[in-house]
Amino acid sequence: MPPNDDPYVYPGTDVLKNKAALRNAEDLKTYERFASADALLTLPDDIPLTPDGYRAIHRYLFQDVYDWAGQDRRVDIAKDGSYFCRAQYIAPQLEQRFEKIAAELESWRRLSDSAFAARIVEHICELDAIHPFREGNGRTLRAWLGLVGARTGHTIDQAQLSVPEWHQASVKGFKGDYDAMSRVIAAAIEGSRGQS
Repeated sequence: MPPNDDPYVYPGTDVLKNKAALRNAEDLKTYERFASADALLTLPDDIPLTPDGYRAIHRYLFQDVYDWAGQDRRVDIAKDGSYFCRAQYIAPQLEQRFEKIAAELESWRRLSDSAFAARIVEHICELDAIHPFREGNGRTLRAWLGLVGARTGHTIDQAQLSVPEWHQASVKGFKGDYDAMSRVIAAAIEGSRGQS
């Protein structure tokens, strides 16, 4: 979508409108990174594993950056030539995905770490394909993974979730190849075991 057609950006730019009124993309990226990282440290651990809970994670991470934090995007977006879920289908797709997650959640407690990584990867990649927010989807998804892991006995070491590796795995996962993402998740669980 051309920047001028995107209501989320300042006119004539590709910089997202933000609470700090930053007009430089790099300044905003830095501000956003620090704000969301600080929020992640105090993310409540009782957020429900539901669509609204998922939105609450995004709101918590980005509430100091964007007015629309926690709200489904209203525009269609693409990255590297791949289009994410159309805006009009985000809510029903989230509902369907979280129904599937709820049906499986209890069984994840009985899985080995590697089996958990292999199973949750489908949900991770599908939530990434839905991409419900205008920005901050990866950070929200990694925070959600941390909550799910903690509740099912599979602690995720967030420091082991390499953002470049996560992005590369996301591209493959978007095309239905979940192996790379499964390895990224398994390594983060293994990393947490090494710190016990």
